[in-house]
Amino acid sequence: MDFIIKLIVRLGIFAGVISTIFIVWVYFTLPDMCGNYLHTETYSPDSKRRVVVFQRDCGATTGFSTQVSVLGADVELLNDSGNILIIPGHPNEVAPNVEWLDNSTIKIFHRLTGNEYLSETSYGWINKIAVKYE
Repeated sequence: MDFIIKLIVRLGIFAGVISTIFIVWVYFTLPDMCGNYLHTETYSPDSKRRVVVFQRDCGATTGFSTQVSVLGADVELLNDSGNILIIPGHPNEVAPNVEWLDNSTIKIFHRLTGNEYLSETSYGWINKIAVKYE
């Protein structure tokens, strides 16, 4: 009986390891279903950073979303979600205007309604960017 219990435990561990390897393999080999499409970009006064407004589209089963990120001036817009603001709707209809007030403050012309998925008031740890909404 002791042998059977040890065998079941070992088979369970083996199955867990194989399952984990398979999940990691699938995660890193299958293409991402989402894509980002640049709508507008606005550079900071010192041209070291930029704010990008973009559409994130994750396929037919999801709606359009308009997203806003702060990036370095020469940093490519990767296939990631926005880091400042995410709102439902296509950018042609809901994209906010963005303005740099100075090198560390941006103003986003979008009234917060609670329908946002993300609405940060600051970004970064070093050289923090303050985010104001109007």
